[in-house]
Amino acid sequence: MGGSDNSINRRRHSVEDDFPPQLSDDQFYRALSSYHRRCVLSYLLEENETTVDELATVLCGWETTTTGTMQTSTDHSKIYVALVHVHLPKLVDAGLIEYEPNTGSVQINTLHPQVADIIRQSVGVRQSDDS
Repeated sequence: MGGSDNSINRRRHSVEDDFPPQLSDDQFYRALSSYHRRCVLSYLLEENETTVDELATVLCGWETTTTGTMQTSTDHSKIYVALVHVHLPKLVDAGLIEYEPNTGSVQINTLHPQVADIIRQSVGVRQSDDS
């Protein structure tokens, strides 16, 4: 019987290895639950590294495009504060990005291709729905 247990464990292990680690982590799904966080990741997938200020500017631009309402400097400030205090820490906790608060530098970690596809598709679907 011991042999069959080993083959089950080997089979289970090989199946689990096929899935990206993030897809089995609740923090990953909490991090992706916010449209703004998905937009941050989508932008970083293209740019790899940026600053918090640039992210706030990009998110303001996307909000203008999707809502048709011009964003103000107050809107930019609100997005900046939300990035620093909410969105970026959640993405760091999920292991998706590196963030250096002293310099404002934000860099994406290497993501499994399936994870990158999920992020791109979720942002693309939302932008299409808003059009």
